[in-house]
Amino acid sequence: MNGSMIENLFKNVRRKLTMNKKVLISVLAAAATCTLVFAGCGEAVTNVSPTPDSTTGSTVAGDSQNDKISGTLTLNGSTSMTQVCQALGEAFQTKYPGAKVEKTGTGSGAAVQAVESGNALIGDLSRDLKDDENPDNFEKVQIAIDGIAVAVNKNNPVTDLTTEQVTKIFSGEITNWKEVSGEDHTITVLGREANSGTRDGFEGIFKADRYAYAAELTSTGEVVNRIGSDPYAIGYISLGSVNDTVTPCKIDGVEATEENVSNGTYTASRPFIQIYKKGSDSELIQAWFDFVKSDEGQAAMKEAGVIPVAE
Repeated sequence: MNGSMIENLFKNVRRKLTMNKKVLISVLAAAATCTLVFAGCGEAVTNVSPTPDSTTGSTVAGDSQNDKISGTLTLNGSTSMTQVCQALGEAFQTKYPGAKVEKTGTGSGAAVQAVESGNALIGDLSRDLKDDENPDNFEKVQIAIDGIAVAVNKNNPVTDLTTEQVTKIFSGEITNWKEVSGEDHTITVLGREANSGTRDGFEGIFKADRYAYAAELTSTGEVVNRIGSDPYAIGYISLGSVNDTVTPCKIDGVEATEENVSNGTYTASRPFIQIYKKGSDSELIQAWFDFVKSDEGQAAMKEAGVIPVAE
């Protein structure tokens, strides 16, 4: 190999090394640029503005006003109001993700004590406040009207009773189903415990000197279950608690329906009331009652089978 050929060889090597260096520099520069772009993109995602939710019209990131409502809202009292309170509670928690609603059913008679002692922020009563319950100490809000169904087992052929017959059955004057065109079998009369708002409402409508209960049960659910399993039982329950195991009787020929309760033709009904301490400035309580009166709250109550009262 002569000197000229060697010189040309070295020139080619130097040229390739120079090109490779430029390529390496270009790759490193591009990588650095990409790193900066992704870093910038990451920051942009973190600070992205809320975008409208096409199904609700709200924003994906949530309503800042709704986010201010938080804490645990405790409800205590009427077991008949459990279903409507649960429906309202679920809808309320959806609107206010920072809030939690807890419902305890211990009877209307326990609602006042629960609020007075601070064990509950709101008391549930399926009747009005009594004079000996210090009504002046509370704010009272009627949220709904509920029918009281006189219910029998689904297989019982007796489905239409008069007010007089119902009164006589529960007072013990009528003791056999054959006396009201039913089977020849003793009637099992079921009632609620003394503190029950449903009992208070029922006995205020079907007035008798005494009531002959075979059993006094502590919740609406218990009464429904007992009637559903005993073909000869009768009891009173919240209209909203009627299921396919029991039949609500007509009273004086009028069906026990929401429509008939609303228009006043079915007269066995009572109020659903909630109370809280007078002078309370709780934003959580205020948000609850604002929600109850809203279209969302009214819809939740209708879904639960009661008639909302918008105030």
